[in-house]
Amino acid sequence: MLGSVRHSETLARPAREVWEYIGDPAAIAEWFPDFESSSVEGSTRTITTTSGLTFTEELLIVDSILRRIQYTVNLPLASFHRGTLDVIEVDVDSCVVSYATEADPRMMALVIGAPTYRALKALVAHFEEE
Repeated sequence: MLGSVRHSETLARPAREVWEYIGDPAAIAEWFPDFESSSVEGSTRTITTTSGLTFTEELLIVDSILRRIQYTVNLPLASFHRGTLDVIEVDVDSCVVSYATEADPRMMALVIGAPTYRALKALVAHFEEE
């Protein structure tokens, strides 16, 4: 059985504006506080964390209409992983950003889910500062 974690935040910003900020998979290090750098080549995203760990992810979906990025992390500790980032329009002036993680072993969902929670809190702070 998979472990699953989902965090979400409501932002008083149009979904289009939030997607413009977070929708480029190569630019995740610009808004994800635990990441130092990121790049994309083909469907492979390479990330270096602030602690110096480098790993790759396989991008499964990058959909600007649906405003969804879905990927799998290539880590030896996880036999399965799928992350999903969604920006969902509530109305013309607000949206919900949802970040979900599914993983096997189940505990990895919590391990990976913690940084996604911090990333959503950083998004809220970014848009509150503007």
